This record gives sequence, C-alpha cells and structure tokens, in this order.
Amino acid sequence: MPGGTWRRLVESCRQWRAAGRRGAAAKPPDHPAAAAPPPTADPSFTDRYQLEHALGEGAVGEVVLAVDKRTGAHVAIKFMARAMREHALAGPTASREWQAARRLDHPGIAAVLDAGEHGDQQWLVMALAPGMPLDRYTQPARLLPEPLALRVGARVADALAHAHAHGVVHRDLKPSNVLFDLPTGRVTLLDFGVARIDDGSTTRTGMTLGTPSYMAPEQLAGQPATAAVDTYALGVLLFELLTGRRPHLAATLGELLRAIASSPGARLQDLRPDLPAAVTEAVTQALSREATDRPADLVAYAARLDALADALPGALQSTRPAP
Repeated sequence: MPGGTWRRLVESCRQWRAAGRRGAAAKPPDHPAAAAPPPTADPSFTDRYQLEHALGEGAVGEVVLAVDKRTGAHVAIKFMARAMREHALAGPTASREWQAARRLDHPGIAAVLDAGEHGDQQWLVMALAPGMPLDRYTQPARLLPEPLALRVGARVADALAHAHAHGVVHRDLKPSNVLFDLPTGRVTLLDFGVARIDDGSTTRTGMTLGTPSYMAPEQLAGQPATAAVDTYALGVLLFELLTGRRPHLAATLGELLRAIASSPGARLQDLRPDLPAAVTEAVTQALSREATDRPADLVAYAARLDALADALPGALQSTRPAP
C-alpha cells in the first residue's frame, strides 16, 4: 500500500478519535513494574542477557524485557511455565517448533532469536516489536476505521501465508497475539507454535491448547490443526475488529464450546448492515464451518482485503454496537 494512503488512513483515525466518535479516549498502555523472575543459573544465559522487568504473565509463563549484552538491543524473553512444559512443550516437539519458528523471516512475524533450557527452566528469546496488542481495538469504544481494520487483517493474512508456506500453523491466533503500531501501520504476529497466552478463556483438550472463541470447530473436536484453523481465527479477528464482539458468545465455557460446534454464530450483516456485501462475504467465508470452504490462498485473501479497504470511504458513517 502506498505510504500516502497509509498516512491518510492514520490521520483519518486520529481526527476521528479527536472528534469523540468512539466515546471514551484510549488509555495509555500499562507497563507492569513486577519484578522479573530470578535469572537462570545457566552461565551462558546470564552472560548474554540482562533482565529488566516483567512485560506480562499468562499460562505460558512470564514475558520479561531484557537487554542482549552482545548487541545492546532490547528483547522479550518468555520463561515457560511448568504446566506448559509438561503438557505442550516437553520433549522433541518443543525443539521442532522452536526451530520452525526461527526459520520464519517475515516483517509481520516477531523473530525468534534464541531458545534454550537449563535444568527445570526453558526460555524463548524474541525480537521486540512496536505497537499495542490488537485487542485494544476490539473494544466497541475503540474500533478502528473500517478501511484500517481491513488493512490490519490483510497484514495478518500475509504473515500467516508466509508461516503456512514454511509448514508452521499458529494454532492460537487472537488479537492479544497481534501487535499493531498505529503511527507506522506495522502489524506483528507473536507466539508462533509456542505460546498460548491465558486471557481468562484458555482451555486444554488433550494436547490441544488454544482460546476457544478463536478455535475452528474441527480444532475443538481434536482434529489435527491445519492452516485452515488459522484462517478461521482470522475470520473471528476481523469480525471482532468490525463489531466489537465475537461471533459466538456464551455464559459458560461449556455453552461456548457447544455453540461453536453446532452453530455458525452471529451474522456480520445483522450487526453491521451498513457494510458492503463484499466485506461481509469475505469475513463470512473465513468463518465457514467447513475448512474446505475457507479461503485456501491467504496471499490472495490479503489482496482481497486490501482491495475492499480501497473501495471503502475513509470514514464510513454507521451506528456501532453499544459497549
């Protein structure tokens, strides 16, 4: 996309927010000041990395800001939790997934720089990417302009296409695993094949980890995860960026799992009748219950989303769902 087009979209977003069309102003990001976990006893680790402070914590473990002493660059280090090691990352599977993630070379994917273990501890070192987690922009009062939301979806599709071409399936794509830097338009996918951050709705079925609201029906049924499960999750992400809610809502986890397994969920055209039919069709196709009905070529799908964004007015007039 030409730089001028992106700048116009960003400026439109800024003006839109300044006018108060979305309601409450976005809060500045929180920076947890929690102490980092104790350094690993491995001398090769402590000689290279200086831990600074915690960035976040979830089912996978703690993510810590650190400095690579050799380069002076800041990096993010993920210390794996015991439960994650025991259920998902134990043995040769972890090594295979780390090596696969390290082979990915795409501007939209956070680079995996290093990985290792010492005794009872495992860690993963990733390049630090700019931006805020995309779930910031899935709240009804903070939705992005529609063209910008479609552009973000296109960048996610591009990154997924690269990963799939290298045999890597994300398996837990969701807004909190995507960083979006509004000033530059950079979109970065995190946690390929290794991290499943607990956002309060994470579950485990056998050896399958993921966030149910973004999991395809076949994934919840325990079938092997293929590239099509990432496409489904991308559909949920787009739906949420455009409506401020997910296709399936339920009071309990059990009800949610049954709903995803048995029904297509809310219809985008009902929640956003103002959107062009072509936009609704693109998102709905990604959400198809049958994996074979979802877009198989995500490079082409990204181009499709960009074309739809080009066809939209810069500030589409609409009525939004209530928060």
